[in-house]
Amino acid sequence: MAHLLREKGFNTFVIVGGLTAWRKAGEPLESVPKDDLVKLPTFN
Repeated sequence: MAHLLREKGFNTFVIVGGLTAWRKAGEPLESVPKDDLVKLPTFN
């Protein structure tokens, strides 16, 4: 995702460890509005 945003001119960085590392560092999180959530299909 960061790469795609950079191609569109945004200044982005990849967080080593992802969201887990972000949470562990105590950084702020934002809630996702319920209407923005999309249920993805599951495969058995």
